[in-house]
Amino acid sequence: MTEKQFFPASIIDELAYCAEKADKHPLIHTSIYTLEGEISTRALQEALDDTLNYYPKFKCTLVNTYPSLKRWFRYRWEYGDVKGRDILQEIESPDSVYDHKEIVNYYIDNHYRLFIDISSHIPLKVLLIRQPHQSFLIFVFHHAVVDGLGSSFFIQKFIHFYEAIFYQREKEAYSSDFKAISQPEIRLRWNQFSLPHILHHLKYMAMLRKEPAAQIYTQRGEVTSGTFLTDVREIPPHQFKSLKTAAKKNQVTINSYILAAMFQTIKKWNQQHGEEPKCIRIAVPISLRPPEDCTAGNIMAGVNISFKPELIGNKVETLKRVHKEIVLLMKGAIERPRVNLAYLLKPIPLALTVRMIKRLAPNSSPSSFVLSNLAILSPNPSHKDEAGFHYLGSARICGISVIPPAGQCPGIVINTYNQQMTLSLAVLSSHFSLATAGRFMDTFVHELMAKSI
Repeated sequence: MTEKQFFPASIIDELAYCAEKADKHPLIHTSIYTLEGEISTRALQEALDDTLNYYPKFKCTLVNTYPSLKRWFRYRWEYGDVKGRDILQEIESPDSVYDHKEIVNYYIDNHYRLFIDISSHIPLKVLLIRQPHQSFLIFVFHHAVVDGLGSSFFIQKFIHFYEAIFYQREKEAYSSDFKAISQPEIRLRWNQFSLPHILHHLKYMAMLRKEPAAQIYTQRGEVTSGTFLTDVREIPPHQFKSLKTAAKKNQVTINSYILAAMFQTIKKWNQQHGEEPKCIRIAVPISLRPPEDCTAGNIMAGVNISFKPELIGNKVETLKRVHKEIVLLMKGAIERPRVNLAYLLKPIPLALTVRMIKRLAPNSSPSSFVLSNLAILSPNPSHKDEAGFHYLGSARICGISVIPPAGQCPGIVINTYNQQMTLSLAVLSSHFSLATAGRFMDTFVHELMAKSI
């Protein structure tokens, strides 16, 4: 494929990129895999070649320089001939024993500059940090192209191709799905403009104005300023087992259990820092994918769970209230989606869209916190040992963490691998200092593991 080819960008792609241009912070999320064993550079490069061919959207850049007057109003994905060797960076690191938290800090301090400008580079970079006794394989994704689950599907497919190359197996035949490049597409659905949908949307917007979200910032200034900070904690298997037992005892899901702990954390945190009581609102991304959908794209929605601090009582009461609320909201997210106004941006010039986002975005987030649970990650279920660890060829995958982007409010992404839960906090220095971020995580983990719930 030598001649230039352009594919339409979805509204979600465009809005993500415009939002990034408006607040000047990278909209990237990172998956870090800790490996023990042999890693073949050649197999990594060839596996990346196959995975990029399988998911051709990752070989595209987002442009508005194509030969059409539509470029003033719509971006297009421009397909390019990119190879694995173009995006794989390999580093020999000193024999320093990094644990999982240390490697995250090392990456942030030394390599977070792998900021991806998707107007000139493809939306993926891969970093291999080698040490004598272990390695770290880091995937950096741009959020305009793929959500958290989509990136895990990308990595699963990458591992599948890697093992075929590493073990010299016959490669399976596959074809590139170019039709998926512009997915998901937002369409104007007239049934969303029925009176019940309109009233529901107006009620939601009124709630945001009348009940601003309680903020947990300890720094002062613009909330989207400053540098990126992160703090990572791990819940070992024996403690994770206790969480599952407690959730089962209270007849709720792990998600409800985690949310209840976060409401307790925010309430106590604000009390300690002398903040006035306001509505505590936690944004919860959810996936509306059917089980068979393993595409690498953005297919996420979300709900906001709101409670006044006085409604957050003892832990058992809070857990019941949270579980009841999230069941109702999840049902509503599927059966009664919000009025989709993004479609109305189509006739607006791109430059004006960026200015609107920058001007209209409030200086405080409509949410107090973003809490996302990717649940169980299973990178290679067909090749694992008796201890439950999966493999990349002959290298054992010892740990996985997913670092989210930092936006207008702090956020945590949770993932579970081999019965160990990893919690990754992402904040800007205008939210917390690094030491304060650590104290917040201490408070949250303490609430999560409290025996009284």
